[in-house]
Amino acid sequence: MSIYGAMFSGVSGLNANSQALGAIADNITNVNTIGYKATEVRFQTLVTSQASVNNYSPGGVQQRPFAALDVQGLFQSSTNATDLGISGDGLFVVNEASTHDGSTGFKFTRAGAFNADKSGFLKNTAGYYLQGYKTNSLGQTVDANNASFNPDPTVFTNLETIRTNNIGGTADATESLTFGANLPAEASVGNTSNTTIQVYDSLGVAHNLQLIWTKVDNNQWDLSIDPPSQAASSILTNSSGNVYASAGRLDVTTTPADGETITVVFNTSSSGASTSVTFEFAETSNAATTSGGVAISFSSANGASGAVTALVAALNASDVAVTLGASTSGITRFKQNSSTSSRIDILNTVVASSAGATDANAFDITINASNAASMRQAGAGAFTIRDLELNASTTAGITFDGSGIPSAYNVDDITMDLTNGAADIAIDFDFGTVGQADGVVQFAASYNPTFIDTDGAAFGQFAGVTISEAGLVTALFENGDIRPIFKIPVATFPNPNGLGSNTGNVYNQTDFSGLFFLRTAGQGGAGTVQNSVLESSTVDIAKEFTNMITTQRAYSASAKIISTADQMLDELVRIKR
Repeated sequence: MSIYGAMFSGVSGLNANSQALGAIADNITNVNTIGYKATEVRFQTLVTSQASVNNYSPGGVQQRPFAALDVQGLFQSSTNATDLGISGDGLFVVNEASTHDGSTGFKFTRAGAFNADKSGFLKNTAGYYLQGYKTNSLGQTVDANNASFNPDPTVFTNLETIRTNNIGGTADATESLTFGANLPAEASVGNTSNTTIQVYDSLGVAHNLQLIWTKVDNNQWDLSIDPPSQAASSILTNSSGNVYASAGRLDVTTTPADGETITVVFNTSSSGASTSVTFEFAETSNAATTSGGVAISFSSANGASGAVTALVAALNASDVAVTLGASTSGITRFKQNSSTSSRIDILNTVVASSAGATDANAFDITINASNAASMRQAGAGAFTIRDLELNASTTAGITFDGSGIPSAYNVDDITMDLTNGAADIAIDFDFGTVGQADGVVQFAASYNPTFIDTDGAAFGQFAGVTISEAGLVTALFENGDIRPIFKIPVATFPNPNGLGSNTGNVYNQTDFSGLFFLRTAGQGGAGTVQNSVLESSTVDIAKEFTNMITTQRAYSASAKIISTADQMLDELVRIKR
């Protein structure tokens, strides 16, 4: 009977409109919820089968809630660098636990109000942890073994909770030096000009590197480097990798025993060069020999004679053995035209003098060939330094044409072996372009460094993070250094509006949404990541109040259907009376 059908239609109307009012209530109460997407209850007809074309069977109405996750909310600015929003399609991947096995607990959200918890994990206000891929210093995703790889975008396996409090400080070694200057064209041969430049090692320790320009001929200047005090040796090479010159200094203050032997090994294939070894001992006499055509002389700093008791020559790539009346033991090896280093070991107890003064028993070893090089080191106990390497047939460090423009460079980089535990410093030099006045030039003016640019930085503590539009999380340090640490993926779905809603403004994958795909932000249809912003709710208060009025009227009308059907049934009962 249609009266009964009408009554149940009214019941369905009451149910549907009560559901709509519930959605309106949720929308209004979540108007300030970050990343909330307004839910709209949509209605569809409920039709029963018709028994006859002449009869009508009332059905009613069905409701279906719909959350438009693909609607973009407005951004509101924030002062927190880890407050995030997505401009465009996609959702953040989050997990209910800070640590996980890569398979369970994953959800999706647009609520990007993330802050570090007490353990440094980024967690939003609902308690869900932001997920990302760990990266190396180049921003490449890496696995648990820090090997770079391309993650599978259809699984969560390699995702980790982003953590920021386990990042220590950092220091950057100097790797490049760009230098421009004017070398005085009117300077006499032998004139020198120098500049001290600060560089950093891998530990963040600052060192002073002195560039010394010496005029050796018209339009020709040599470059030598006075290495820092903690450099056991330094090797200058040209663009072909051949050694241009090397230097270092060895200071030893000790009381040596008589009869100690110093062996100097020369491995030379050039001719016409000369090398001198000077011992600053009053007891040392003068001696000389040759090796492979290279003249080698040993002399006292003050010219006194005494205790050089033996000088073995018959060399030609053999050893020169010099026995001193008072000396330190050790072996010094010098090689020419090679970048391979041997070592020198000093095993005596070394006592450094106070205030940096040199003890009377100290000696210097100085090697002079076409280019000067020296080695100096002070310390205590047993220590090791690298040997010197010389290019006995080297040409000028820089040659200019008649217009003061460089026509040739013969110095390209320097490598320094440090004694403070830091890694070797390898610095590439850029003195300008051959044929152009964009670096070192030679004009009739005084020596004037025009620009000095170096990289590297002293030790700096972690100072915070910044996040790029591509989702790259970069650590910032007090020394100005930066280092990528994580990459935030953006999850996309064939039908994001089909996702299932969960408490905490998070969503789960369903059959209606389709399978997730983890993309790099800004690529493949995924939105970009915005930092220091929060995505506002998509709730429109005016619209919700309007919907509330129409829903209330529809609910009242459905109730009226039931009361009217009840009255009609009452009239039907009265017929029998």
